[in-house]
Amino acid sequence: MARDNQKSLGIIGYGHFGKFLAEKLSPHFELRVYSASGKENKWASGLEVTASCDFLVLSLPLAKHAEVCEQVRPYVRPETVIVDVCSVKEESGLIIKKHLPSQPLLSTHPLFGPESATESLKDHVLVLCSDATNAELIEPSKRFFESLDLKVIEMTSRAHDENMALVQGLTFFIARVLKDFNLHESALSTPSFQKLIALAELEMQHTPELFVTIQKGNPHTDQIRKKFIARAEELQALLEKEQIPE
Repeated sequence: MARDNQKSLGIIGYGHFGKFLAEKLSPHFELRVYSASGKENKWASGLEVTASCDFLVLSLPLAKHAEVCEQVRPYVRPETVIVDVCSVKEESGLIIKKHLPSQPLLSTHPLFGPESATESLKDHVLVLCSDATNAELIEPSKRFFESLDLKVIEMTSRAHDENMALVQGLTFFIARVLKDFNLHESALSTPSFQKLIALAELEMQHTPELFVTIQKGNPHTDQIRKKFIARAEELQALLEKEQIPE
């Protein structure tokens, strides 16, 4: 039963992150969840009911954004706030504005998920992209996120993507490579090697769709990835020449 004046929140997508969001936000909203794959959950609703909530979270791979925006367009109310939680912000914002140009937009990136924040949201970081977010939503959204003990960092969508090309793009790329080395099978280990194992194991929990979103959806990641590969090749060449790398 919803409390008096409690806002409704719809989530489209019930993968790992959608499920995580539903569990964390259910105490604060009248919750509705739509899963195209039909995954069972106690908040399950049809697309029309979910899309017509006060807030609508798109918990989807970037590749699905355009299609889903078109699907919800007949059902969103003029005041329905689209909540963007995609790991890349420039491209997701452009897609949403193209397909739902009249809808208020709240552009965010939670830098946490079920792997890191199952127990508590305290001190985890949420990026709020103020350039893509409707001005009247910024302050009340910040107050709500801070009431959850989150640290809110404001920046532009471009600045976010530039930073995340290194923070997520490079990290996930290295982790995906490490995953194929079967590091856990080694008979010996060191503390630093354990960190590599942890990185590889974390990547095993991410979906291929998330990896593609971060690697291909962020226009700045390609440059970072190529720079890393070039530096690795330089080191290999120096070692083959028996030169000491700087």
